[in-house]
Amino acid sequence: MTRFTSLVLVACMWAWLGAVSSAMAQENSSLEYEYVLEAPSWGMLEWGSATLPRGFWYPTVEFLYLYNGSYFKAGKEIDYGAGGRDSASYMLNGSLLYGITNYLTAGVYIPVVLDQKVDSGGLYASSKKIKSGVSNVGDIQLFLKCRVFERYFWGLATQVGVTLPSGQAYDKVNVYKESGTGDGQTDLNLSVLGDILVTEQAFVTTGTRFSHQFKREYIDTAGDRVEEKPGDMLGFDVGFVRNFTDFGMGGALKYNWWAAAKRNGEVINEQADLFSVSLRFSVGKISPERHGKIGFVLDFPVTGKNAPATYKVGFNIQSIFR
Repeated sequence: MTRFTSLVLVACMWAWLGAVSSAMAQENSSLEYEYVLEAPSWGMLEWGSATLPRGFWYPTVEFLYLYNGSYFKAGKEIDYGAGGRDSASYMLNGSLLYGITNYLTAGVYIPVVLDQKVDSGGLYASSKKIKSGVSNVGDIQLFLKCRVFERYFWGLATQVGVTLPSGQAYDKVNVYKESGTGDGQTDLNLSVLGDILVTEQAFVTTGTRFSHQFKREYIDTAGDRVEEKPGDMLGFDVGFVRNFTDFGMGGALKYNWWAAAKRNGEVINEQADLFSVSLRFSVGKISPERHGKIGFVLDFPVTGKNAPATYKVGFNIQSIFR
C-alpha cells in the first residue's frame, strides 16, 4: 500500500468515525424522524446523503443490460475490432437498506449475472463466444451510511463499506464455457455524499468516492503463484434531480480515475480515467402511504483514457415499509 493510499484511508476512517459519534449524539435528542418528515420531505429520502428512519426497510430490485464493444484511448473511442473483448451482460441486482437509527443506515447490494457473453479473442487467444451460465452471483457489497447533518436546504453523509470476493474470479472458471463475475479480492469503499435543495422538489447531488483494492494471490494454469494488485479508484460526481407529483427525472456527470493494475510487480493495465453521464426517470413516489416507484436508468461514457466504454440501460422497482 502506498503512503498516499494509507493517508487517504486513515483520514477517511477518522472522519467517518467522528461523524458516527456526532450523529449518535444527535440521535439522543432528536424527534422521531418519521413524524418530522411531512410531504414533500419524504422525497428527501432520494438524497444521496439521506438515511432511513429508524426501523424502516428500503428494498430495490434492478434489471440491467450492459454492453461493451469499445474503449477509450487518448480521449477517442476505439472499437475493439475482430478478436477483441466485446461483452454483453444481463444482470438482476438487489439491494436492501435498513434504518438502524435515524442517522445510521445499513445496506447490502447483491449483483447477479443472469447471462454474460464475451468475445474471448482478446482474452483466451481464440475468437469464441462464452457464456457465464445462469444466476452467477457477483461481488457482494456491505455498507454503513451515517448522516452527519441535514438541514432543510442541504445534507451531508459519509459511507463506509466492503466489496467481498463472492463472485467467480476469472481464474476459477472454465474459460471455454464461462466468464468471471468477480475480481477475486476484497475492496474497501469510502464515500462522502452531499445534497443541496434548490426548491422543494429539486436538488443538486454531489459525491466523492474512494475504493482501495487489496492484493490477491492465485495459482495459474502453469502452477506458478501469481500476485495481482488491481488499481485503486477515486471518483467524483455532480447531478441534478427534479421531482414532480408522480414522476421525477435527473442526471449526473461522473468522473472515475483508476491507478495502474500490476501483476507480480509489473504493470498490466495503465492508469485510466473516464467521464460518463447517468440519466434517471422514475414513476411513482416513495412514502409510507405510497410504498413504491419504478425507475429507468441510462448510463453512457463520454470520454476517457485506457478505460472500457460500457453502456448501461435498465429499470428498477423500489419500495419502503416498516
